[in-house]
Amino acid sequence: MDWVQEGLRKIIKRLRLYMVRSRLTNKVRIVSTQLRRLNLKRARHSGDSKSTTSLTATESRIQINICVPNLYYGNHYPRRLARVFDCRFLVKEYFPSADEASIRRRLKNIDVFHLHFLDQLQLDYPQTIQLIGHLRANQIKIVVTAHDLTPHSKRPEYYDPLYQAWLSAADGIIHHSEWGAEALRARYKVPEETKNAMVLNLGRSDMTRVTTPTERAAIEAALGLAKVPIRIGIVGTPRKEKLVVEFLEGFARTIRDDMQITCWSLAEHEVVPDDRRIAIAERYRPVSNRTFRKRLAVCDVIAIPYQSDGEMLTTGLTGSAMEVGIGILRTDWPFLEEVFGDAGIYVGNDVESFAAGLSRLTIDEIRLAQEASLELRRSHSWRTMAEEYGKFYDSVLAG
Repeated sequence: MDWVQEGLRKIIKRLRLYMVRSRLTNKVRIVSTQLRRLNLKRARHSGDSKSTTSLTATESRIQINICVPNLYYGNHYPRRLARVFDCRFLVKEYFPSADEASIRRRLKNIDVFHLHFLDQLQLDYPQTIQLIGHLRANQIKIVVTAHDLTPHSKRPEYYDPLYQAWLSAADGIIHHSEWGAEALRARYKVPEETKNAMVLNLGRSDMTRVTTPTERAAIEAALGLAKVPIRIGIVGTPRKEKLVVEFLEGFARTIRDDMQITCWSLAEHEVVPDDRRIAIAERYRPVSNRTFRKRLAVCDVIAIPYQSDGEMLTTGLTGSAMEVGIGILRTDWPFLEEVFGDAGIYVGNDVESFAAGLSRLTIDEIRLAQEASLELRRSHSWRTMAEEYGKFYDSVLAG
């Protein structure tokens, strides 16, 4: 067992180094943002001091402080978004607290409290009401991004009252699709005066590019994969709504010899069909962005088999597909149908329909989906998303 312990020690060491590097990177970003803000202040104050022209509410704000719960230790979405905000915005992390003095100290000089993921707050109902009350008393604006109807842990009896409290108090709500906005309003009561914005969850890095055939061949060799006309990837965290086993069972019913699946998204106790065409079937575990992109680079298309009647309102896998310029295989989940358009190929919702959909899937369909994904890629990035968030912050503050 020594080799197992040694392997675990190496993995823990890598994770620690990765976390330290990530934290340092964000510290550097914050310092850089502060320096740029100081330069902006000097530029503003170096103008004509005798000018009597009044500034608008937005123009008069040299800085806007955004507070996000557990920014560095939670979901990557708010962290990646924060990295590309312009110098008027400084994102701070909020650590949960039930102490009134601690709440006041941690929210000092904050303009907007932006809630992304409810479960990361780790506050019960009385503590939630206390925090909302403090925000209201200090005229701190509340913005909520609607990622899900309830957290992935599926405890609606606990979380739904908390979510309702935040939505009732929100000055603004950011949605990722028209369907998602309707689903939220069908489940919760949202005040009529609350501002709403639509920001597509299709962020991708400005530095990413499509993998060349030579690069792909090298990655395939490293993973022990033989060349195949169509390779379907399944990536990302397991979810209750994610029909991974059903998709694999449907694939096993096909007689396609030109198709292969690589799956890195299995839950702990899920069992997959014994099929040689399922080249990789691994339990999900967190990996570096570099490893994740390598996995996507060997895929012609990725499957996102989410059930249509679940409680998820969005998924970041759309951005992942767009980053490497590939399409997706989808169910009739309305979110994917609405936001990914021709870059998504419908293949069914259960084992039988997956079998039928995969049996008729063609290389031409995959190529057209890739082209549509690249077209979306040209107009969507984390930076454009951040600009839309910034405009919404300004509108909420002006209101």
